[in-house]
Amino acid sequence: MNVQKIMVIVLALCGALAPSAALSASAKPTFVNVTLRDLEVLNQDGKRLQFKSGAIGDRIVALTFTYTNCTTICPVLDSIFVRLQDLVGPNLGKDVALLTLSIDPVNDSPARLKQHAAKLKAKPGWTFLTGKKTDIDNILKGLDVYAPDIYDHPPAVFVGDAKKNVWKRLYGFPSAEKIMAMIKEFEDARK
Repeated sequence: MNVQKIMVIVLALCGALAPSAALSASAKPTFVNVTLRDLEVLNQDGKRLQFKSGAIGDRIVALTFTYTNCTTICPVLDSIFVRLQDLVGPNLGKDVALLTLSIDPVNDSPARLKQHAAKLKAKPGWTFLTGKKTDIDNILKGLDVYAPDIYDHPPAVFVGDAKKNVWKRLYGFPSAEKIMAMIKEFEDARK
């Protein structure tokens, strides 16, 4: 059993996750229809950009969600992306982007996200995003991951080819290797 699955089970037993999240950790990724909204976001350096056209562009993207005060789900997802950035290698920030969108934009300022990124030793190409609460909520709704209470947000990772607008959603805590395999599938499909 891998570390992510163990962590999911521990979190479920502690009441930090619904038991269904523990069961979904091994669920197969599914193709999903998403609405990528081109609303303004801020990266960890305070740079303004549009979510769809600027942050995502026409790259292959792995996207997850966080809030910097989280002590349960988010640190697990962060650790998966820490490993993933190494697996992506030299394509990170070029053809492949890693994005982490704050679900708590009221508290997660660009400066706070920059500190969080530094703590994780995020490399260039892994971008942390925040913005106005209404805009972030609308982005989350377009991805079908909005939760009115941030403490109830589902653990999820999206991997997609923005150029072709094809997206898969992985439930629970997929391994970095599983996410990388999906990235490779999208890269191979472009060739």
